Amino acid sequence: MSIFQRSSRVLAIDGVAVSIVFLIMCVYFALASPYFLSPDNIYNTFVESVSAVLLAAGLTFVLISGGIDLSIGSNIGLSAAATLFATMNGAPTVLAVLAGVATGLIFGLVNGAFVAGLGVSDFIVTLATLSIGAGVLQVFTSHTQLTGTADSSFLALAGEKIAGIPTGVLITAVILLILEVALTKTPFGRTIYAVGINPNAAYLAAVSVRRTKFSVFTISGIIAGIGGVLLASHLNSVQPGLGGGYELTAIAGCVVGGVALAGGRGSIWRAALGAFFLSILSRGLQLIGVDPLWFSIVTGAAIVAAVAFDRGAQKWLQSTLRPVSPAAAATQNAQ
Repeated sequence: MSIFQRSSRVLAIDGVAVSIVFLIMCVYFALASPYFLSPDNIYNTFVESVSAVLLAAGLTFVLISGGIDLSIGSNIGLSAAATLFATMNGAPTVLAVLAGVATGLIFGLVNGAFVAGLGVSDFIVTLATLSIGAGVLQVFTSHTQLTGTADSSFLALAGEKIAGIPTGVLITAVILLILEVALTKTPFGRTIYAVGINPNAAYLAAVSVRRTKFSVFTISGIIAGIGGVLLASHLNSVQPGLGGGYELTAIAGCVVGGVALAGGRGSIWRAALGAFFLSILSRGLQLIGVDPLWFSIVTGAAIVAAVAFDRGAQKWLQSTLRPVSPAAAATQNAQ
């Protein structure tokens, strides 16, 4: 096998083409702005991308199963509010963290109960909980000023450094590793892929489709709750509307990372890379002085370009590397 064929087969692997686009983008921003590779910028980029990466990772479970969870934006905002409210009122850090995770769990249980238990459309259910969560946060923050806490142990959750790495990033890395193993190395993970590819076939193969769907919405809710805890620790304040738009960022990150919206395809590391890709893009645009009014347009165009490049590269490589049958080869030689 030639070097070209070996390289082509590597590029045909899901996520590799997007990873190359990601590296090219980083090189461009590094050349365009002297601050892009500065320690402060790297630190801030990693810390601020934690929430989006976590949401994308949790959402990946739902997407691979063939569903959608739009409520994660309100989930992360309300979970952050519950966490900060608890610690501002004297609760130990452990209880404050549990309050945020429990809030996320409630979102997941409600979504899972309506989708898996009652058979209601996941789009409608999570759109409703998205609206309800946003409304509760508006009411809550309009009556209670969540301006921050002086509890250093709580603030250390996201802002402390271990060996120079922010604790929020370390916590996120551990969670991503656990989720990746659960999705790709366990029977439970395989049932999620099976349900996403063909729920009827999975049902005939004795897979509990309802239980699987309930589980993935619960996981998505819990991960969004953890994201809310880290977001509250990082910002140390919660404003009305916090979390708005996060669901679209997470979905876009998953799409860029190659997670199929139709289900049955994707991985945690690729979804995390896609979300981080968008964070780097946003930070880079700021550093090179792009007008913020153009951010949405440039970001949307970049998402389409990255996905098109990934899909196009895979199709071209697959057609190039497709084995030729002896009969076809003989025909080609005769011509």
